[in-house]
Amino acid sequence: MKDYIIGIAIGAGIALTLIAPARCEAQTTYLYGAQGQSLGTVQQSGNTQYFYGPQGQSAGTAMRSGNTTYVYGPQGQSVGTVMAPVAPLVMPVYQAPTQSLTPVYDSIFGR
Repeated sequence: MKDYIIGIAIGAGIALTLIAPARCEAQTTYLYGAQGQSLGTVQQSGNTQYFYGPQGQSAGTAMRSGNTTYVYGPQGQSVGTVMAPVAPLVMPVYQAPTQSLTPVYDSIFGR
């Protein structure tokens, strides 16, 4: 159950990492479970988020670089990597005209 709660806290923190804007000052976010119990806190400083459990113990760290977030456990071991989707590059497509662009030419030579 304890691992489940830490997993929820880290998962919520990852979501915050992916959508939260980068700022210079530290921010604190409080995490709560479905029944209102405290799951811990997340402190953000720049591109790094620090996760703490309900008693203040370290639960892990997440660092963002570009569209990738690297997640580390309480002892600094690598837990995983999350990649945000990149918006597709939309290329224009040429559509040939359906009617003639030279009506005078068409009227003379009968197109």
